Amino acid sequence: MEKFLEVINKFPERRVGVIGDLILDRYLFCEVERISPEAPVPVAKVLDEKYVLGGAANVAANVRSLGGKASILGTAGKDSRADLLRELFSRQGIDFEIAVEEGRPTTAKTRLLAQGQQMVRVDRENSKDILSETETRIIALLPPFLEKVEILILSDYAKGVVTSSLAKKIIELARERRIKVLVDPVPGTFEKFRDAYLIKPNKKEAEALANAKFSDDYSNLSEILRALQARFNSSPVITLGKDGMAVWEGEEVYRIETAVQSVYDVSGAGDTVMAALALGLAAGAGLRTAAAISNFSAGVVVGKLGTATVSAEELVGSMQKK
Repeated sequence: MEKFLEVINKFPERRVGVIGDLILDRYLFCEVERISPEAPVPVAKVLDEKYVLGGAANVAANVRSLGGKASILGTAGKDSRADLLRELFSRQGIDFEIAVEEGRPTTAKTRLLAQGQQMVRVDRENSKDILSETETRIIALLPPFLEKVEILILSDYAKGVVTSSLAKKIIELARERRIKVLVDPVPGTFEKFRDAYLIKPNKKEAEALANAKFSDDYSNLSEILRALQARFNSSPVITLGKDGMAVWEGEEVYRIETAVQSVYDVSGAGDTVMAALALGLAAGAGLRTAAAISNFSAGVVVGKLGTATVSAEELVGSMQKK
């Protein structure tokens, strides 16, 4: 506990960079009391609504809520949703650079909830790769962006921002500056992040990438982690759901037991893990210690509704319960 607190107390001194897909999450809290006479569907009466940062933006929000400093770089459209993103970034003290692409909608997800349950989700997005001129503008922003951060997270939600060529350029420039790059890919995109410092697949992704299944007692954990490390030249951190996390650090392999108390909503839990991992490493912790801290962070956030963040106080409180 003393070691964990020493690391967490250094979070306010650290600045984490985040590059990836900016998403605006909108929640409509509704009341359902009848079926529509027009069609056999429930009538949802909106009682309240809330906007929060999603995708890569939620990673930055978690860095801030944990006490760190955050800088983010991404793309948005020329629309009111982009204005809302800017407002939320400013309100939360997140330094931001947005490369605007006209004709491309700002990615937004609207969720309708009633009686605590999600009824439907409506997505507004263009998941095609960003235009070459937009990518050129982002690349031009990279040198000054990297100058002000200590560690970098690439948050790829497959919404078109982190193209293969851009990912390669970012990793190359970061390595030149000795900045660790942590990557949270989506299925099918891992290959473009070769040579990053860290990749974070989940259990299913790790099995597919290593072409091997975990044994029931995880006795072959080392085999799968080594296969991933060799394939991507990166340190793998695998989230194992109810079984916690698995970590490769140097030549050692560790499994960290779950810190989850109760699961309400897993939305954004991976973002919380990435934010805590980055802050832990930037604060001087080893990968095993940083992963343990991030595991506790995830244990807190899955007990909350919707896309959520974790504060340093909540994190410490969760650790003390253990």
